[in-house]
Amino acid sequence: MLEIGNDEILVMERMIHAESLEAVIDEINLSKPVIIDIVKQLLHHRYIKALDSSNKQKLTINMDAILKVKFQLTAKGIKELESR
Repeated sequence: MLEIGNDEILVMERMIHAESLEAVIDEINLSKPVIIDIVKQLLHHRYIKALDSSNKQKLTINMDAILKVKFQLTAKGIKELESR
């Protein structure tokens, strides 16, 4: 189970609508490796989902190109934000 802290909330708040990881990194005052790690954890625990260019859910992502991938909150992620 992932413990959702303030940093995770900062990232999740940027992903209410589909947003590229690159844009999220530009908006948040955390280091790029920290944000990438948070996104990986949120994705693994299904708080967010990866989207393709037509905003359909992707089942796999290329970690070398993760900055270009769009992410969006899942119902689980929205529920977590609403409980705060």
